[in-house]
Parts: sequence; structure tokens; C-alpha cells
Amino acid sequence: MDSLLRGAFDLHVHCSPDVVPRAQDVFDLARAASEARMAGVGLKDHITSTVGRCHALNRMYPDGPQFFSSIALNPPVGGLNPSAVESALSSGVDIVYFPTYSADHHIELFGAEVTPVPHPADGVRRLSILDGNQKLLPEVHAIVELIAEHDGVLATGHISPRETLVLLEFAKSRGVERMVVTHASQSVPDMAVDDQRVCVAQGAMIEHCFLAVTECCPGTIPLELIADQIRSVGASNVILSSDFGQPANGPPIEAFGRHAGRLLEMGLSEAELRRMLSDNPRRLVTGRRKVHANEAT
Repeated sequence: MDSLLRGAFDLHVHCSPDVVPRAQDVFDLARAASEARMAGVGLKDHITSTVGRCHALNRMYPDGPQFFSSIALNPPVGGLNPSAVESALSSGVDIVYFPTYSADHHIELFGAEVTPVPHPADGVRRLSILDGNQKLLPEVHAIVELIAEHDGVLATGHISPRETLVLLEFAKSRGVERMVVTHASQSVPDMAVDDQRVCVAQGAMIEHCFLAVTECCPGTIPLELIADQIRSVGASNVILSSDFGQPANGPPIEAFGRHAGRLLEMGLSEAELRRMLSDNPRRLVTGRRKVHANEAT
């Protein structure tokens, strides 16, 4: 486990402060990643940008790991809100997640009650990126253009496989070079391998998260399924993340390494693990051409 974590990235981790209980706070998580000699950690929060936390941690750990920030386009930031995206990217956000718990597909599967924040009596607004004619909404066009301009990472969140395919095709046409299908094998979106291959052809990485194999995840799947999908799509097109932070799953860094080790036991090679834990995520998030607010067109 120690050798797998050394130089690895986990780009999908939750910690407190948060509106729901988390296994560790941001400082304990950072210390654990540093002690494991990881190369990078991505902090995700369903309700707000993590750019401030990551800026502080990067000052605290100048020799690594590097911390990567994100914003999720849910109701607390205005949903599909180009203004929020522009502000976040100009402030240094690395990853823009399309709607997660507020995505129409997520609510269709789990109901409006499964949200991390209180919501109005009439429920959380269900967000689809498509209009009634199955075309991308104008605000989605604007968000994609902003991600392309800032060389940001587009993450698909909890939208449906159909929406994902339409979004990635458009993003590729607009010059977005960094794209990832969020936890493709998890119950949301539960993307078929054939669709994963289409996403790869559009230039996207396929993310598999170990949360999917734990009881904390609705519709738990066996780790063998993730291993099979990796083999079908190819390790060169996959990143491994944890999506951990749930108290029942324990400290995220330790659990991440433990589950990665299980993939070795299932026959994936050390070279394949290194590619998915280190090489591919490094290529996804590092070397970005960041544009600050006073430089943007």
C-alpha cells in the first residue's frame, strides 16, 4: 500500500468542513497525504468551491502533495451558473463538476431527499443540461467555453450517460482538452463500457471510484466489476480515485491505498496501477494554462 500511494493522486476526496459529517478535517487529510508521499489530492465539496482550502494547503505543503480545487454546479452556487464558473476559474479552481446531487439523473434514481443540504418543501430543483429538444442549454455552452478558455478540467458529475455523451462531444468541439467521466461505474451514472469507449474517443478519462464497492454507496458493486471495466477500456484511459470521506469508510488516504492494493491481487499489474494512480491523473490536472480575472477576455 505504501508503495502504491507514493507519487499517487486521488482527485476526488471529501473532508470537513462540510454540511455532512466527514471522516477527517482538511488538515488531518492533508497530513495523511503528505506522510504517504502522495503527489496530489483533489478536494471536492458538493456545495461550494474548495479553492480557498487548496490555496492554503499548497502554501503549507510547498514540497507536495499538490492540492487541486473544484466547484460543483449545484443550487448553492446557482446551479448551471456561468458567473459562478467564471469566478471560480479566475480564482484558480482546477475542476468544474457538472451537477451532482441536483442532477436530474441523480434525483430520478435516488429521490430529492438524498441531498447534503436542507431543501425547500417542493424539493431540489432538478437540473438537466439538455432542453426539451435534447440540445445543450445556452448556459451549458457558456460554461464549456469558460472551461476551454481557462484550460480547466471538465468533470461530468452525476448527469446521465446520454447527457454525458452530448456534453463531451460539444466540449471537444470547443477545445476542452481535460475531461473526466465522474465515477463511471458507480450507481450514478452506471455507464456501459461501450459508452465509456465513446467518451474515451472524445478525449475523456474514465474515473473509477472505490466508494462504489463500499456499503456507503447506493447500489454497491463488486471491485471485480471495476477491474473488468478497466481491462475493457484500457488502463491508459482510466484514473482511480476514492470519493471517500464518509465516516464509515475511515480515513480516506488509508482506505484509498487499501483498495488499490486489492486491484493488484485481482491481477492488474503494478505498471497499470501506476498509470491509473499517477501518470493519467497527473496529465489531467497539471501544467494547466491558468487565466486570472484581469487577463481573461
